[in-house]
Amino acid sequence: MGDPDFTQRLGVETLRVEDGVCEMALEVGDFHQSVAGRAHGGVLFTMLDTAMGRAVISKLPDGRGCATIEAKINFFRPIQDGRMVACGRVLRLTRRTAYAEGILTDDAGNELARSSGTFFLTDALTQSERERV
Repeated sequence: MGDPDFTQRLGVETLRVEDGVCEMALEVGDFHQSVAGRAHGGVLFTMLDTAMGRAVISKLPDGRGCATIEAKINFFRPIQDGRMVACGRVLRLTRRTAYAEGILTDDAGNELARSSGTFFLTDALTQSERERV
């Protein structure tokens, strides 16, 4: 088997993926810190984008995939250490696109960030050159 995917390298643990919902967790460490001494916003965004995307894939037939068309995030509070959990949920699914939202919380239940995204549904998990053009 090849190298682990990007989220595994970050230390993200998948907790649940089923019927349009995906929950993932991450224990924030020094590796995740920005120069400001808190988890880098890109780490928070990665967790939310991935949770939303995996939630979408859970609603599709086996072998199909998705690609993020657009995504938005609002950051509410920083996190320096501890565990954070992202929950992505599909709100709308059509033949070609999906719309999902995500919430990221800390262990105390404080909302760290919220996201929304639109996803293009693909015929395969990985896209051919033709689909990428």
